[in-house]
Amino acid sequence: MSKLILTAVGGDPAETVRLDNEQQLTVGGGDVLVEVEAAPINPADQLFMLGWFGVYPQVPNALGAEGAGRVLQAGPEADQTLIGRRVIILPTFVQGTWADKVVVPARNVIPVTDDADPKQLAMLPVNPATAYALLHDYVALKPGDWIGLSLANSGVGQFVIALAKRAGIKTLAIVRRDDAAKQVQALGADLAVVAGENLGDRIAEALAGAKLRVLFDGGAQDLGELVRAVEDGGTVVTYAAVTGQPPVLPLGDLIYRGISLRSFYILNWIQQTPRNDLERIYTELAELVAQRVISATVEATYPLRQYREALAHAGQQGRSGKVLFVPGQDA
Repeated sequence: MSKLILTAVGGDPAETVRLDNEQQLTVGGGDVLVEVEAAPINPADQLFMLGWFGVYPQVPNALGAEGAGRVLQAGPEADQTLIGRRVIILPTFVQGTWADKVVVPARNVIPVTDDADPKQLAMLPVNPATAYALLHDYVALKPGDWIGLSLANSGVGQFVIALAKRAGIKTLAIVRRDDAAKQVQALGADLAVVAGENLGDRIAEALAGAKLRVLFDGGAQDLGELVRAVEDGGTVVTYAAVTGQPPVLPLGDLIYRGISLRSFYILNWIQQTPRNDLERIYTELAELVAQRVISATVEATYPLRQYREALAHAGQQGRSGKVLFVPGQDA
């Protein structure tokens, strides 16, 4: 069995990550053994390796938060009907999905359809679930409502746009490059605005009097400009921080206009959502993947042995899609 291990927190992943080979895996009573088909490299994984995430590494720490694969074996206390099923692996930052096989507690897997691309399913636990929660858990949205989305060409952004379009909700997408604006419009965003000078004025002109019910923020540096487009009493939800800076709203928007600033963290959501609801949501999302209603752009796939190249690629600015490990490519 091969897996990627973090040996030190911080520094260059080329030096702090190594490929380990284990001869035997032990499946506990409530565990399942999963043969991993695909596992993405997410920004959260990169932050985790640097010690900047909500979970701190306990080195040596197996790497990889999410993935998809087939159950090969189930412990005596686990559901035996899982054997042979394709499952998604929920993120914990403990068991590690950047591996060809992994043992996980049965509670951390959810069976999904066989009729979908396993690479797309591997990306299901984090970004599509985040998009689903953003659209359902904060504001009661209805067809015709406007939402705003910074970092709109990100993995989460792509799924928010697709799910909003399906529900008849209009999306204002804020991006940082002209080519990204074309990308999100092709995905179905109703309006796309490139960050820069006079952003607030350009957004107001584009919306032509409409206001945003909610703004989903992925770490915009000009959040004060964006919030001008949110209706009085509206909501800003921060779900990421690509700049590493905390979200800051003008005092007048908080006090005089009653704007609420809230947050989303996928690990809390998974822990706090009842199991029946998790299964329902992920089953629904998996079916949408199978129907090709939602998907994320895949830029490249790598075998585990090429982890240095994969991690370097995933860290590049201006990528157009996700980078994934596909352990089967090692064969």
